[in-house]
Amino acid sequence: MLCKTLVPILSLIGIHSVAVAQQCIGGPIAGTVNDVTSALIAHASVSLENGVSEETNDRGSFRFACVANGQHVLRVSASSFAATAEKVTVWSSAGATLNITLRPETVDTTVSAVDAPSTAVDSEEAAGAKTLNKQDLAQLADDPDDFQRELQTLAAAAGGTPGQAIITVDGFQNASRMPPKSSIAFVRLNPDLFSAEYERPPYRGGRIEVYTKPGADKIHGSLFANTSDVWMNARDPFATSRAAIGKQRFGFDLSGPLVKKKADFSLSLEHRAINEFATVDAVTLDTAGDQQTVIANVPTPQHLWIGNANVSWQLHAKNLLTMSYTANYNSLENLGAGGISLEENGYDSTQGESTIRATDITTVSPRLVHEARASLSWKTQNDTPNSTAPQVEVAGAFTSGGAGAQGLHTRELATEIDDDVIYSHGKHMVKAGVQLLNLAENQQLPQNFNGTYVFGGGLAPELDSSGQSISGTSILISGLEQYRRAQLGLAGGAPTVYSVTTGLPAVDFNLFRGAYFIEDQWKLRPRLQIASGLRYALQTAPGSYANFAPRVGVSWSPDKKQTWVLRARTGLFSTTTDSSVVSETLRLNSREQTQSTVYLPSSFAHPLQGATAITTTKSFAPSISQTPSLQSHLGIEHEFAHHWHAQGNLYLAHAWDVMRTRNINTPFNGSPTGPRPITPDQDILQFQQSGHLGGNVLFVGIDQHSYRRFQIFAGYVRMDLRSNADDATTAPQSAFTDVGEYARPSWQQTHRIIALGSLQLPEKLSLTGNADASSGSPYNVVTGFDNNGDGDFNDRPAYAIPGAPGAIATRYGLLTNARGGGVLSRNIGTMPWTVHLDMNLSRSFALDRKSSDHPQTLLVNLRSANLVNHTNVTAVGNTLGSPLFGIPYAADDSRRVELGLRYSF
Repeated sequence: MLCKTLVPILSLIGIHSVAVAQQCIGGPIAGTVNDVTSALIAHASVSLENGVSEETNDRGSFRFACVANGQHVLRVSASSFAATAEKVTVWSSAGATLNITLRPETVDTTVSAVDAPSTAVDSEEAAGAKTLNKQDLAQLADDPDDFQRELQTLAAAAGGTPGQAIITVDGFQNASRMPPKSSIAFVRLNPDLFSAEYERPPYRGGRIEVYTKPGADKIHGSLFANTSDVWMNARDPFATSRAAIGKQRFGFDLSGPLVKKKADFSLSLEHRAINEFATVDAVTLDTAGDQQTVIANVPTPQHLWIGNANVSWQLHAKNLLTMSYTANYNSLENLGAGGISLEENGYDSTQGESTIRATDITTVSPRLVHEARASLSWKTQNDTPNSTAPQVEVAGAFTSGGAGAQGLHTRELATEIDDDVIYSHGKHMVKAGVQLLNLAENQQLPQNFNGTYVFGGGLAPELDSSGQSISGTSILISGLEQYRRAQLGLAGGAPTVYSVTTGLPAVDFNLFRGAYFIEDQWKLRPRLQIASGLRYALQTAPGSYANFAPRVGVSWSPDKKQTWVLRARTGLFSTTTDSSVVSETLRLNSREQTQSTVYLPSSFAHPLQGATAITTTKSFAPSISQTPSLQSHLGIEHEFAHHWHAQGNLYLAHAWDVMRTRNINTPFNGSPTGPRPITPDQDILQFQQSGHLGGNVLFVGIDQHSYRRFQIFAGYVRMDLRSNADDATTAPQSAFTDVGEYARPSWQQTHRIIALGSLQLPEKLSLTGNADASSGSPYNVVTGFDNNGDGDFNDRPAYAIPGAPGAIATRYGLLTNARGGGVLSRNIGTMPWTVHLDMNLSRSFALDRKSSDHPQTLLVNLRSANLVNHTNVTAVGNTLGSPLFGIPYAADDSRRVELGLRYSF
């Protein structure tokens, strides 16, 4: 009935030859065949179980125009490569799209998906590894931000932290922004992360490798549009009224030949406009000094353009050159506003990234492949503050005034050169390469040039009913009470601290990183493979030149059918220093910029007048190296009946020489103006490698991809790590002791459940879903002021003696901001569970009267993010004694729904 209705409607808008396909009860099967380096293989033989066969064209592509609904066996072979067979299911006119990888015949590591289980001793299929083809990607969100979030969640299967996985494009090593989804051919999640080819240890978040589509031998493409209006979306959980929330997306992709059998192209472009709002949920004061709750919807519109263009030349039979250009430009308004930050504290930002990439692949022989890559990437950011007034921070209540970053402008030129060779001989496949990356940074960083007043609370005289101080009294007051007194001119109303930065905003530097690696995959027995490798890395700024990282792993199957696979891997990793840390040491080096801090300034108008200013500098400790870590993995996989596949993986992580910040000139007596070991009245914040991390990550999962109407991947991740340094900016509460510092890292979510599935419904409807539920992130409980005068406002409350004045009863016990009987542990708070359930209902309509090589289809879909409208809290009041202590005040987006159309030809 729906098909009969669509035909006359489409005819009215100009598609006169449209009709529902009647002659093909099924759909096409198409795809590409490539080798282990992603080089396309021409003239490969592709056949179905019924004897119908095709040969890949010069671009490695094949297509069967009409294949009956049901499950089929696809066999692929090519000269000098090991043949393989794969199962594929067709259940609608959309058909199926595959990316098939052949290995050299001398290294027969392919396991038939027809006659053998999906488990294999090949390390490329190691635990946590997953390849998402066109059908898998269709299950994920179309919106770029939601799409990236879902990929990050799936990457957690390798034992890492969701949201921290590095994203790379087309085999390059440097992190990149996501290209348009319509330009993506397939995504590899977590290739063998223990390979010497990769730098980051798995616990740091895993790896998302995006590969864009090649061109085609005939013109084809698609047009799409998505819309979401205010009536389709739920209001923010902390807002009192629904804002005018909406979203529009549109774009196209196109590919085809440039020169027949020699060159082709692919092009994708997408635009997204979001009418989103941030909710301010703060506590301020009215003109009489009384507390008032401020709840407001602040518009935060975004406009995003992303595009990708690829051109490939077959220079000769064994050489392929690919050039690409990717652009990602986003404009955002009122960033930083929301939660306890008022609208005036926000800023507008334009952020862009443009990248030119070139890849040259030469198949020297069936045993030797050479791949060279080079790229230039420009990244820019320009921020414009809503206000240039001094910033006012009232701990746990509100933040007003101008944004701290003010007119920030940054430019980064990244140059990357990679050169790899893959050589196979007998039972060995060896990959060796060099990776070179240079970052040229040009930055304008007027951070805190507008100055900041902090009202953190502290000791003050008690006031009588008329507001006069009571002689000889001293009580603890909150930051909001301290601000009230300042506004009304009462005793104890001086800010806790005032700080301002002066000097030159320009910070320019160059950072070079290099790495050399060699990796050997040794097929010792048909059911036993040993992987070993060595990586050497270096960096400048700060210089580190002795970073060696050996890796080794073994995969073994105890049974001939390889239904069981056992894995063990271990290796050293060395992590580079982030460029933002280098920037901070150059910015506050006492020559470019100087930060001055005054405790309890006596004058708002002239806070530095007549005061003792404490200056702050930042530097690296001597002999800084890359951060070393040892990570190991034990895994077991089993293939059950009907191709149900289960796995269990335990990751053990230990990192030492982790970078964190410490004030090496902390005053001895806890007073900011007290005696210091090096220089009077100066905070010397040093990036030191005195941090440690240790613990384990457990992942168990199950998947099923052979059923015609139902497929699922589900897993559970448990992270149990402890560290005294979340990142390089983490500073201990006291420079003299680490008591209470070892705790859950702030990025650790202990429990996480993930699931990705699809269900084929009657009437050719397809339902897909992506679920992600996790326990809340830890957060630090603080006093709001600098108890020990070390220049860092991260002091934590102490346990109070029962009956002590000013003691506050909390879920953590009786606490006080004064001296007590023991310090509260770091990151003791835990935010509520987060739950994301994204669903997509779609229906594809064939528009051709008969089957063709490039069928015309119309896809209609209704997609929802956060379908259950769960309140996913992102911020909780953490300042003891503040009006919002322990109360959530900010959250991710509530339920969002969008309707989409995609016409493909």
